[in-house]
Amino acid sequence: MRDVWSRNTRITYRLGSWPRVRLFEYRPEGSEMDFGLTDEQGFIQETIRKFMARECPREVARDLDDRGRFPGKLLRAIAELGLCALNASEEYGGGDKDLLGSIVVVEELSAMCPPLAAAFSGVTLRGGRIIAEFGNDDQKRRFLPAIAQGALLFTYALIEPVTDVSSDIKTTAMYEDGAFVLNGSKSFVGLASRANYILTLARTDQAVDIKQGLAFLLVDAAAPGVQIREIEKVGYRGASLCEVLLNNVAVPEDDLLGGVGQLNRGWEQSAFVLALEQIEAAAFGLGIAQGAYDYGAAYARERVQFGQPIAQFEAIQHMFVDMAVAIRASRLLLYQACWLCDQGLPFAVEAAVAQLSATEIARKAALQCLHILGGYGYTMEYDAQRYVRDSLGLLDGIETAEFLKSRVGALLGLSVAPDSVYA
Repeated sequence: MRDVWSRNTRITYRLGSWPRVRLFEYRPEGSEMDFGLTDEQGFIQETIRKFMARECPREVARDLDDRGRFPGKLLRAIAELGLCALNASEEYGGGDKDLLGSIVVVEELSAMCPPLAAAFSGVTLRGGRIIAEFGNDDQKRRFLPAIAQGALLFTYALIEPVTDVSSDIKTTAMYEDGAFVLNGSKSFVGLASRANYILTLARTDQAVDIKQGLAFLLVDAAAPGVQIREIEKVGYRGASLCEVLLNNVAVPEDDLLGGVGQLNRGWEQSAFVLALEQIEAAAFGLGIAQGAYDYGAAYARERVQFGQPIAQFEAIQHMFVDMAVAIRASRLLLYQACWLCDQGLPFAVEAAVAQLSATEIARKAALQCLHILGGYGYTMEYDAQRYVRDSLGLLDGIETAEFLKSRVGALLGLSVAPDSVYA
């Protein structure tokens, strides 16, 4: 089982002070950090930028938001470019595991149309990367070719109405006659109403400690007993947020993630799933921040006051400089986390820090964009309000900044709950 948490972190001490974790540690020979995009990743970035300019210009993204439409047609067009195959090996119709390549796409999509970024992530990351990482040979053969073609969309079902994955799980999966029977409920499940499969974390053995009694199951969203209710929300219109009720849902044992040999290994698997989800959220935030910056900058170059574009005023320039510094720093944090994951090295701390940084700058950049647009920013006719609404879902929706900081603190060993997945 891959360890995404711990490593031989070197600690230095000062008299009367907390231990300090060194941010840049020794790496084995041959694993030097390089945060530059490869030629292939650069080509992917240029390809998706041209695609968005052609197929999803601002008026299309605005219309999707206004009507709350799922961008299924655009997702299929992206699949035709071969980008949904980034985390499937050549054997299954893809190239290789390339988390950074996928994240480059997510960021570019999120800058203009966050729901499309969420849909793409549901195929390539929540589906492709998880199956590639933990699926057995049969599951890879069954799912990865369809994922590479963009034909299957996955989502996570982790959080429950009164608990989260870091404390306790009430949903049960009892084994009966070759299948697991699920009962329980899950909250804040993104895209559940559009997903083909819901990766569900459940208790498979209630007689043992939670760390020994969890498993992930690939639940067919159309299976009898699965009830999905969409929750109306402020932002990310077109990417549904749902409550999922599971009432005696039979899941074949072949759909236990990793196969029966991985029974009760959900606690270890959840570490990777959560870290990957944090990288995904960081890419969403970074894209929104960059999109808000670009939108505000375009306006500032055109808006004339006192005989000159407002972009030439020093106060306005300082706003953009602050945003640019934070965005570039967040991008480096995100790329570092992706690089570590692709190298097979622990990346949980970096993923959590990247999520916190990127989601915070998303909100700040969106609000700053609205401020720069003045009265126009407050109107629904301009897109500043859309960036604000979408950014709030990352930081004030499911997870707050305070919660994320507590998570980072736990990963740094400062405070850990007795049954926390971050222990």
